[in-house]
This record gives sequence, C-alpha cells and structure tokens, in this order.
Amino acid sequence: MAQRITLGELLHQLAHKYQDRPAITEVGTGTQYSYIELERFTNQIAHGFLELPFADNGYVGIMHENSISYLAMTYALKKVNRIEVSVNRAFRGESLARMINLTQCQILMTSQLHFDAIEDVIADLPHLALLLVTDGLEEAKARFPHLQIADFWDMLSSDDSHITSPARDSDVATIMFTSGTTGVSKGCLLSHRYAVRTAENMIGPFRLTEDDVNYTPYPLSHIGPAYYDILPTFMTGGHVIFRDKFSLSNFWDEAIKYGVTWFMCLGSVQQLLYSAAPSDKDKAHKITRMWSTPAPVPKADFDKRFHLHLIPGGGYGSTDAGWVVVPQWDHEGGIVLPHFEVGIVDENDDLVPPHTKGEVVIRPKEPAVMSDGYFGMDEKTNESRRNMWFHTGDIGWLDDEGLFYFTCRKFERIRIKGELVSAFEVEEGVLRMPAIEDAAVIGISADYGEEELRLFVTIKDGHEVTADEIIAHCRTAMAKFMVPSYVTILDEFPRTPTGKTEKGVLKSYPLDS
Repeated sequence: MAQRITLGELLHQLAHKYQDRPAITEVGTGTQYSYIELERFTNQIAHGFLELPFADNGYVGIMHENSISYLAMTYALKKVNRIEVSVNRAFRGESLARMINLTQCQILMTSQLHFDAIEDVIADLPHLALLLVTDGLEEAKARFPHLQIADFWDMLSSDDSHITSPARDSDVATIMFTSGTTGVSKGCLLSHRYAVRTAENMIGPFRLTEDDVNYTPYPLSHIGPAYYDILPTFMTGGHVIFRDKFSLSNFWDEAIKYGVTWFMCLGSVQQLLYSAAPSDKDKAHKITRMWSTPAPVPKADFDKRFHLHLIPGGGYGSTDAGWVVVPQWDHEGGIVLPHFEVGIVDENDDLVPPHTKGEVVIRPKEPAVMSDGYFGMDEKTNESRRNMWFHTGDIGWLDDEGLFYFTCRKFERIRIKGELVSAFEVEEGVLRMPAIEDAAVIGISADYGEEELRLFVTIKDGHEVTADEIIAHCRTAMAKFMVPSYVTILDEFPRTPTGKTEKGVLKSYPLDS
C-alpha cells in the first residue's frame, strides 16, 4: 500500500470503505461498533474535546483500561492534531508521575479504576489541570478538588462530522513508552507514518483479509495491540475482538464464540495455552494462524494439538525502531523490510560477517518510519543513534541471504508477563524505603520462557526491615509486574573497581543465600 496518510484520515477512509461491517466488539460489555459507527463516535469525541478547557495544549494523557472509548479517543486526538501520551495503566509512584509530567500534560483521560494510583502521585503532578473521566464523576470531584473534572460522556458533541487535521503523516502522533535498559522508561515519538507502515506490513506475512477476526487482550498503551493487531485488521476490513486483559480460562470459549481466526501470542501466552489441560475446545475454534516470539513450544507439537499454523519467529521490531523484520510463513529467518537496513556490529561498532552474532543496529531508508527519538531525553536519543545507526541493545545475526535471526536482549530489560521491566525503576521504588541503603534487581529464569525479579538490598545501620515488609512496600509503590518474587538481604554488594554493583556476580548467588 505504502500510504502517506494521517491516522485520523485513514479511519475516515476505512469507515466509508467498509461502512456497516463490524469493526470492533468489546468483550465483557458485548458492545459492538461498525466502521461507520466507530468513525462517528470518534468524531463526536473530537468535536467535544475542542470545547474542553486546556484543549489547545498539545499533549493529552490517557490512562485507561482497554475499551472502545479509549480506542476512539486515540483516533479523535489524531483528528484534532493533538499528541496522545499513552500512559501505562499499571505504573505507580515515581514511574507514573514521570510519564505524565514528561510532556507537561494538562489533560488526562482516565477511569475510576485508576483514581488510587493518580491520588498517590497527585502532589507530584504540577501541570495536570483536568481529568476527563469515563466513570466515577462524583468521586473524582471529591478526591481531586483542585482539578477540573469533566465527564467523558457529557463532553460528546452532537456533531459527528469528520475533522480534517492539518498534520502531515511524518508528524508525531503518539508518545509510547519503552522500558529503559539501565535507566527510566523513555517516551518514544511515533509518527502517523510509523503507525501506518507498521500495520500495513503486518497484512502480507499474516495473510490478513476482510474475513479475519482478530483477538487482542493486551493493553492499548503498547505497540502490539495498537499497531500489530487492531490497525492492520481495520486496514483489511476485519473484525477486532477487544478484551481488557488475557484470560487463559476464557480464551478458547471467547475464541469460539466470536469466530476468531488469528491471534498474536505475546509474552508467555503460547506456553500457557500449551500447558493447559487438553480439551475438546482445542480444535473447536476457527483460528487458522498464530504468531509467537519467542516461541518456546515446538511448532509441530503446537500445530497438531490446536489444528492451526504457528508462524515461525522471524519477525523483529520494537517501540523505538518500528516493525523492521517480518516473519515468513514457513521459515524461521525474517525478511528485512525494504524501508529499513539492518546490520550486526561487534563491541567496536564494526559490521560483522554473516552468521556472526552481535548487536542489532538499524537505520531507515524512509523518513518517519522509526521513532523520532525519546521525548525530553536528547542525551539518550543521541546515545542510541550513533555512527549513523540506531543501536537496539539486542543480539542477533544475519545469514548469507540477509535473513534475520533474533537471539536475545543485550541490556538490562527483564521480561515479566509480557512486560519489559526496567531494573532501574524497580530499584528506584525500593530505595524510597528509609531503611534501604542500596538495591539491585536481576532477572532469573522462570516458567514459560520468561523471568522473575530477584531483589538484593543492603540495610542502613540502625534500621531493621524484613523481606516481607519490602515486598509489601513494592506492592503499593509500583506496578504488579514490577514486584520482585525474591528478596535477599546482603551485608554488602560485590562491586567493580569503579564502584558499580556487579550484577553478573549476583546472578551466581543461590536463592537460599
């Protein structure tokens, strides 16, 4: 396709192309919108938004559970040329405040489910002026008396006509956060073209058509559901089944009920499906293909049990880089997309020959198909984009034909239940405890090809604290997936000559130490 179009204009075109075909169904409520209904709802939000106080501010935060309202809001902002700041709803404490403050958001769309997390950091949000709430209006007014509170549903305009944005397709549309390697999560500047290229390059490898039904249960603040699942399905006239979170106990029932035809297994989902007890539902569905990366279960075994085609690994991308390598239908090697160049370099940043593992580096052959850097973090942006390449921090290799193979992560990102956790941010939260002198977090192997967090701490002289008390603190100070599974209290940390904690040494410590 190679369209050059903004996301608001794209939704408008798709609505008039596919009209009354079902676009999206919300699991739980059963609410369904056709393409034209979704477009009209989005337009009502866009017109109503322009009447809000502070609507002229360029950045609008969204911290919300998955819903059609959330999705429509993201497209409404594109129509009125505002930048969506996609706030991870699971974050807490300093990490949450940092996400909201980074762009000095004055407006935050949210719901009652997130009032506690917002209240915990409200004193640290000097720029926030208005909460746009989808429920809990009176509670919001009582809990946040110094903020203006607006009801999302009262905001909707009766005008459902399309608004043409003055934005160019190369302009920033969304800020999504990617986990830090040795630092804080970074806000990636993603353009309209980035989103459209990512989505359109899903269509061929996954053989998507208007008859397909996609099932996405992943948080919309992530690139996977937004641009790997929902947008390519819309672009082909398919039907999205939208769920708030993945549920193993409900997956096959819902897949059968809604006639799901394709599904992406993020994180440990493939292993969870395979490890569940066999049942008659394993072959009673209409799913014809899945994709998983990594894929811990042998393809032949998975295909046979569930009577579907598991597309081999192959694909590669990230929030920073975009969708760079697409998987092949029956080959583990991925194909580098024509608007990217991929190289493998050694520790001196020199390109290495085929079949040699090294750090994956990427550069675009077309403007605005990668993240435009990290908002407010020029030093981090420049550090990652050196010697004319974007350095991914991942390890991989290329074969003689230029096919790509991913190996592992290089830096300190730990995959927990589908989330990439920054060890730095967990340590930062732990160090807020008055008794903690120092903290270090590592990942240790867990079931289903993922990891668990192990926390090491030292205690200040004259203080006492137990492992249970530290865990209890973490549960209130950070996202659930950031809470360590194990806590070890040490007298002192092993350190390098420059004073850095030697996490490689900590990895050798037995769990009972």
